[in-house]
Parts: sequence; C-alpha cells; structure tokens
Amino acid sequence: MFSYRQILKQALRISWKNKFLWFFGLFASLLSIGAEYQILSRPSSSQAAMTWFGSLYNFINSGLFSTKVFSNIGYLFKTQPGAATIFLFIFIAFLVLVVFLIWLAVTSQVALVKNSEKIINDPKEKLEPAARWHLRFAHKQFWPVFGYNLISKVLVNVAITLVSLPLLFPLVNRFAVNTIYLILFVIFIPVAICISWIIKYAIAFLVLKNEKFSVALVQGWRLFRKNWLITVESGLLLFAVNFLATFAVLLACLVVAIPFIILAAAFLYLFSVSAFWVMVILGFLTLTVFVVICGSLLTTFQTVAWTDIFMKLNSGLGKSKMERLAPDSLKTRL
Repeated sequence: MFSYRQILKQALRISWKNKFLWFFGLFASLLSIGAEYQILSRPSSSQAAMTWFGSLYNFINSGLFSTKVFSNIGYLFKTQPGAATIFLFIFIAFLVLVVFLIWLAVTSQVALVKNSEKIINDPKEKLEPAARWHLRFAHKQFWPVFGYNLISKVLVNVAITLVSLPLLFPLVNRFAVNTIYLILFVIFIPVAICISWIIKYAIAFLVLKNEKFSVALVQGWRLFRKNWLITVESGLLLFAVNFLATFAVLLACLVVAIPFIILAAAFLYLFSVSAFWVMVILGFLTLTVFVVICGSLLTTFQTVAWTDIFMKLNSGLGKSKMERLAPDSLKTRL
C-alpha cells in the first residue's frame, strides 16, 4: 500500500536507527540532493539577479581563461621560483581536495541510495556492518552518477538564469518586466524541478537496477511521466517537511546560542577579552557541529524517502492521494 504517512515515518525511523547513513548524508548534501528545494531560493529580485549575473561576468572577465595567465606563470617561475613553486603546490593541493570532495559526494550519494534500498527491504530496518554498502563498492558507479548530477546542475541553472533575465531591467516598464518574469517563472521553474525529480529516478534505476546510463535516464523519464501526480505530491510533501525541519533547526540554533551569548557577555564583563573569544569560538564550533549533524540527518531522511517512493512506483504500487480522493468521473483523466 502506498501511504505518505508510512513512507515518512519509515524514512525517519530508518534514518535514526542507522546513524552510519549520516556519514553518507553529510557528503551527499554537497550535491544538493534536495536541489528542487533550493531552486525557489535562487535570484528572485532585481538586486539578487544583478548580483548573480555581475559575479558571473566578473568571473568570466577575470582573465583566468586568458592566455596571459600561462605567460604570467612562466614569468613568475623565472623571477621568483620559490614563490611560484609554493603557489603551484597550493593550487594542486586545492585541486586535489576539490576532486576528492566531488568523488566523496557522488560515491556517498550512491552508497546512501543503495543502503536505503537494503534497509527498506530488511524486516529489522537496520543493517549489520557486514551488510552495509561502502564507498569501495559505490565508486564503480561514480562516472554515470556524476554525469547525472552534472546534467541536472547545468539544465537547472540554465532554467533559473532564463527566469532571472527580466530582473536585470528594473527601470523598464515594470508591468512588462513583471509579466515576462511571471511567464518565465511559471514555465521554467516547474521544468527545473521536474528535471531534478527525473534525475532522482534515473540515479535509482542505475544504482538499484544496474541499468546503463542512457537506459536509466529514459526509464526515469517514463516513471516520472507515468506517476507525475504522485511525484508532485511527494515533492510538495517533502518540501514542507524540509521547510519545517529547517525552521526547527534555526530555532534550536537560537536556543543553543543563548547560553554561549550570556556566558560570553559575562566573561567579557568579569574577566577578559580572551575568555570572551574562547566562549565565542566554542559557541561557533558547537553550532557548526549541530547544523552539520542536522543537515546530514535531513539529507539521509530525504534520500530514504525518495528511494522508498521509487521502489513503490517501480513496483506499480503507487496511487496518488488526489486520485484516491477524486470522483470516479475524474480518475481516468488523472
């Protein structure tokens, strides 16, 4: 039976009982698994749009892609070989770190989806260490899953960029700008969100069903097309959960921060500036750890829920809430 309440309860229970999933959730969150929840938070005002495009323009015209960069590097090695060597070492170390984080994020995403399926099928809803899927298995599917994430990022950002274009002309006829923005928003934002859902299903087909890259993408599209109403309902429900959870985390951060603020003020008044900064640093570190743990748990919960939804839809068990509540005359249309 397809029940949203059961799916959410099971996803929360599994996420809490299997805390080893939080490790994968921590790094998988770097890929913004909940990308559709972030789409609406992108440029939505003229100032934000100008800042966005201004930063992009400055990056393109920064000279980073110019041939002069290589000549300047060569000149630096001739004139100051020591400084150039240090710079090169730092650059390579930074590049290696970025590549490693990308690999870790993608393989964590694969491991999180695979472990979610195994736990959902386990009567105890808890995997023993020997049954867990680790990164050494997940790296085999790195490139196709990385490709899906890259496709999603590119298409979603193109859609959001198109929506933001009218906001660059705030001094033109305001009614015309707002109308064009609304039309583009209605067209491209749903498209961007649907792309993120299709990619979720494609990743699930590739990881759980061992489908090839193109086949999994086609299967993901077909599953979405067949169950678009359930997908929309699930996305809205998980968006609400994500919003409420984020709000709760912010409130919890405020509660956690209050004792540190009081102690920091007291130390500043009674003792010294050093004690004040020690308390500030401790408070910052505590809040950072708390937010990271909450973010990992939320990413794990979202992934388990979407994996469960995929498994049920692929088994033909899905039936939307709207379709169940609709009159018989409308069910065939839905």
